[in-house]
Amino acid sequence: MNSRLLKIFKTGFLGLIGFTLIAQQQKRFQCAAPYFSFISHSELQQFRLRFPSLYVLDKFQVEHLLSVIRNQTTQTKDFRLYSDRLIRLLMEKAISEHSKKLTPPEGSQNQTPAQEIQFENKQFCVVVMVRSGNAFLSEALKVLPGASVGFILVQEHPQTKDPQLIYCKFPEDIDQKQVILTDAMITTGGRISTAIKALQSNGVNQENIAAVNIVSCEKGLSKVLHQFPKVKVITAGVDYALNTIQDHRFPGVGDFGDRYFGTVDQ
Repeated sequence: MNSRLLKIFKTGFLGLIGFTLIAQQQKRFQCAAPYFSFISHSELQQFRLRFPSLYVLDKFQVEHLLSVIRNQTTQTKDFRLYSDRLIRLLMEKAISEHSKKLTPPEGSQNQTPAQEIQFENKQFCVVVMVRSGNAFLSEALKVLPGASVGFILVQEHPQTKDPQLIYCKFPEDIDQKQVILTDAMITTGGRISTAIKALQSNGVNQENIAAVNIVSCEKGLSKVLHQFPKVKVITAGVDYALNTIQDHRFPGVGDFGDRYFGTVDQ
């Protein structure tokens, strides 16, 4: 084989390898695309200017956790481990954004004025949206071991797809509580809006509600925050839009409840 033929052969062979690698890479990203579609930092800042009661965890702090959770090949044990870590960060953020009581500390020896932040677990109620919201309960009670717990079930009507309140059980004094409402995602905003209305009908003020979730989308957030501007929404990421793939809505981690509780094969 002369040098010219050898060069052509090498070029063609390397090109074939490169094409194969590119095709494999495109297939991988095509598969993962619905799971990594966050809005840009500048867009998020503009969105937050419109809705100042929206709180998004620092991207650098959570991007690795989210990348594992949103990867559809992640196995149950790792999905649960990374979800729990992210839920802990979300719960800590939710607590930090609730109102605090400042009082002079007893027996202070300081000559300069001092204040003590009173933090009482019993002033909080964690309201779980069945069933993906149940995944938040373990970490929530580690952070707030003395908090009361409520449950609410909202399901879509099989024909109209409208959210329907099926069941709720709240503490009798929930109107006196700081409520942390947990669900995995905000998609259309219908489920979370129905839950907030149920809390309001039990005497809970908007400003005493923090809706905590892992991933949201612009459309759902806009609906919720337009309707309830004083409700705090705390999330780890905001997606561009709402889509439907195989009847699974995302912003997406797939079916969070199935993946977290291990009720689907992976």
